[in-house]
Amino acid sequence: MNPLESHRQQQHRQTDGDVVIETANLPEHVLKTVANYQNKASHYLFQISWLEGLSRWTRTKTLPSQFVRYFEKAFDLYDESVQYLLGYLRRQGVSIRCAPGCTHCCCHMPVGISTPELIYLYYGMHRSGVFPKFFRRCMEAEEEWRGILKSCSHLPPDGARDENILEKTLNSYHCLEHYCPFLQENLCQVYPYRPIACRMHFSISSPYWCNPSHFQHDHAIRFNLEPGENVFEALEHLENRLQLKVSDTMVGGILELSINVMKFEEIGWIN
Repeated sequence: MNPLESHRQQQHRQTDGDVVIETANLPEHVLKTVANYQNKASHYLFQISWLEGLSRWTRTKTLPSQFVRYFEKAFDLYDESVQYLLGYLRRQGVSIRCAPGCTHCCCHMPVGISTPELIYLYYGMHRSGVFPKFFRRCMEAEEEWRGILKSCSHLPPDGARDENILEKTLNSYHCLEHYCPFLQENLCQVYPYRPIACRMHFSISSPYWCNPSHFQHDHAIRFNLEPGENVFEALEHLENRLQLKVSDTMVGGILELSINVMKFEEIGWIN
């Protein structure tokens, strides 16, 4: 029995058919290597939280330049841990079917995005050189999202955080096949800056089955490779230091950050 099959026989938190791989069943040497990567990633994130000027950045619209450098290092290490795990799974006979240009999972609405991730994404939107186009697309996606949220709940959008309502809303949004506002010609235009929620999804079945309109969609086999608790704890600690809490949906958070905090200005970086 391959490792993934043993995981599927346990109970997992599921969203639209995805499973979260429990790393507890992996061999000791694999766990140790992954922990090494993620300890280093969380270290860099904690390094950011110790930088000067974080608590007043919403007034100054500036952040230390080390924010970007450390964030890049942390996410690169997380990506390396994912590639290491995928390599291990391949050697165990688990074939990962995802490939560049496959965007069938990009019609989900990413949720659970931390403020630091949104800042990094906002920075990437400006680096791309087409911020106005991305912003307009985010507005369109947010309008679709809020419309579905209202139809799934009698509560106003900002108050509807019940898990059942959220899952129903996520599934309804996915079925609309409203693709990510950052896609262009099936390629993500902010790929290096994408949040964890966009980095951890993988498919064992044909990627086409991930498309919600595909007749085999209900039989697709997908899984998530989430970072360890130490990475999430470091992001939460950094979020507290930044003293800003916006929507944890990707487009909602980006719009709030763009309009209410940055007033569409680029972030200033100081040494």
